[in-house]
Amino acid sequence: MIIGAGEVGRHLARSLQDEAELILIDADSAELAIAEEGLDALTLVGNGTHRSVLRKAEVERADMFIAVTPDDSVNLVSAALARSLGAARAVARVDDPSFYETTRGFELGVLGIEASVCASRLVGVELLRKLAGVRARQVVPCAAGLVQVASHVIGEDSPLLARSRARAITWPAQVRAVVRAGQLRACAEVEHAELGDVALIACGPLKLLELLHELTPAAGSTRTTIVGGGDVGVQLAGLLGPRELLDRLIENDRSRCWALAERLHGVQILHGDGTNISFLRDEQIGRADALLAVTGSDEANLMTSLLARELGVDHVFALVHRPGYAGVYSHLGVTGTVSPHETIANVIHSMLPRGIIVGRSALTELAVDLVELRPGRAGVRVSDLPLPPGAVPLIIAGRSSREPKPRATLEVDDVLVVALPGGRIPMLEKALRRKPPQPSSGDKP
Repeated sequence: MIIGAGEVGRHLARSLQDEAELILIDADSAELAIAEEGLDALTLVGNGTHRSVLRKAEVERADMFIAVTPDDSVNLVSAALARSLGAARAVARVDDPSFYETTRGFELGVLGIEASVCASRLVGVELLRKLAGVRARQVVPCAAGLVQVASHVIGEDSPLLARSRARAITWPAQVRAVVRAGQLRACAEVEHAELGDVALIACGPLKLLELLHELTPAAGSTRTTIVGGGDVGVQLAGLLGPRELLDRLIENDRSRCWALAERLHGVQILHGDGTNISFLRDEQIGRADALLAVTGSDEANLMTSLLARELGVDHVFALVHRPGYAGVYSHLGVTGTVSPHETIANVIHSMLPRGIIVGRSALTELAVDLVELRPGRAGVRVSDLPLPPGAVPLIIAGRSSREPKPRATLEVDDVLVVALPGGRIPMLEKALRRKPPQPSSGDKP
């Protein structure tokens, strides 16, 4: 059940219509009329904050209730009401960053709903992932982006290699496993790092970016330029600036520049037009290692991206607001795009009820698969799960992220990310059918 038939609601409905029965609700009949074209969904005109409307739609039968109107308050109220009326899960779009107590893209359990999601925060997390990809072989988002898993090849400049030559290595806590000669091994089994080892790193997006810079000192810090001082640009600058991972932020509105300078201490703010090639050339934009075009205009982001590429920036990433517009960027050679609609849809998809295995992905060229397990009940320990031989638990993601020790206890919302040797997911699926995980008796460790 989706409340809100605007662009976000329609995009979600299109992405879900092949795997779910949909009911789309909006107070504006004109929006519903647009949505009905090409959508396989029931529609209902009504206010999502009215219990009579939710009851008429039989909200108690909903496996997932999603509120994505442009009004944060409407979304929170309707989601909370849906849960109180029997919806199994509810998600509310809340775009005001000040609502959140953390820098994450969403929070769990507020007002009893499954999650509240912030589009600008989710976009920021995805852009951090793309920046991390500059230093890693591959970066995979897990648990709806709460954590990321990166495969990183240990090079000659790695401090891990230097430590190993001197003594037995102490791996950083975020390095959970190592692939050596095609074999997946837990870090506890690897006494020394060797040139060419592939470290599997599991942690939050910002910590991952910091650690990858520490592990590749010869490359220096990535000089990142942000073009656009809106919500996305400000949040990213606030995260990257204090860690010396930001070169500067460019904003076209002079009064906005003054406000940003007062808010973002230690960040260089430039007043200028990111679509003006003379300005970009004068500011030597080509010396940036990476550029993020995150203004509120798709046309401006596209032009800035193309000019940056022309002036020699190796890694260019752009924010795309309109659904389907990423294809235009790709056609013109800009492939590093991020869409708020896509990021929200990906989070929603990860929360759909799918059994215990809620996500799977492959680490290419490594013959290693990642699976995400959500037992859906409190008290299950990592050791209770029938993991196949060679499996290495990487991280537990939920309200907090923590190390997956064998006696670690999972909460209801927790997701356990596990690395498996290639081809063993069917073995895990069979074991879970034969032995579903049950909460352990006794006290939590």
